[in-house]
Amino acid sequence: MDDVEGLADGEPPAQTPTPPIRILLHDGQGLTGRLHHRWQSSTGAWMYHVSVALWAVTQLGARDVSEPADTEFDAPSSHVRPIDGVSYRGVPLTRHRDAIIRARTGRHLPAPPTLNAADNATLWGVERERYAYDATGPRRTRLHTADCPIHSGPYDLTTAQALQAAAQPGAAVCTLCDAGKTLARLRPGASPGPQDDAQRAGDSRRRSAGGRRA
Repeated sequence: MDDVEGLADGEPPAQTPTPPIRILLHDGQGLTGRLHHRWQSSTGAWMYHVSVALWAVTQLGARDVSEPADTEFDAPSSHVRPIDGVSYRGVPLTRHRDAIIRARTGRHLPAPPTLNAADNATLWGVERERYAYDATGPRRTRLHTADCPIHSGPYDLTTAQALQAAAQPGAAVCTLCDAGKTLARLRPGASPGPQDDAQRAGDSRRRSAGGRRA
């Protein structure tokens, strides 16, 4: 009989492992947290339930004391990174019933609604400036296109999301890339700019000249 690794008589079960993992936040910051659980949504996307130790104030007797406290949240798989030399074996994993059915039958579930295909054609990045803890105004943000020479990303906004972000208080656009011109052109009901008018006028003159030569 093959040897099977198990618990000895009277030995309590080990705790579920919570290995360290790198977590990328939406503004580009990186943190080291703990991985508690991996789960798959109904759309097939994988999520990682993680925690990071942040400061929290607690009352100890008559004193207010700052202590580390775990904050738990779900991060998309695109924003977590394994740590070299760390084993993630034994971390709980669950899959949504719809995702299992789709994998077994090849049936594709309906895709989440999108505004239209053009909304995903251009990726955008948003830069969030440092915000003082006692500041009262809106936090300043700056939008960049994917070819911006000064912003290193991430570029994870669709055009529709970028238009929404640009309309928020404190929002600005980068002047070193075409973020401003592109957004102005893509806004609903936007009128053609002077450059577009000049280009169309030039095309019209060239067509007229070609007709006279003929």
